[in-house]
Amino acid sequence: MSAPKYPSPQQLEVLYAEREAAVLALAGKGTIVAASLADLDRLGRCKVANEHWGICDESARQALLNDAHHSVRACATLAA
Repeated sequence: MSAPKYPSPQQLEVLYAEREAAVLALAGKGTIVAASLADLDRLGRCKVANEHWGICDESARQALLNDAHHSVRACATLAA
């Protein structure tokens, strides 16, 4: 059995930059809707809840509050 393959530090930097760019692109639209959250990973959705709750419409807020992942729900609950 082989060990799981983890991203290298360089690959992680790329992933983080892509996530940041995706979240900033959503924020740049001025309003975030629930459908926009579908392309984000868990940490991206947490970032939206933490940093951009104020520009989420009601559908996005409900999607974050009812997210499948407990971390996202927790971030949304704290932001609400």
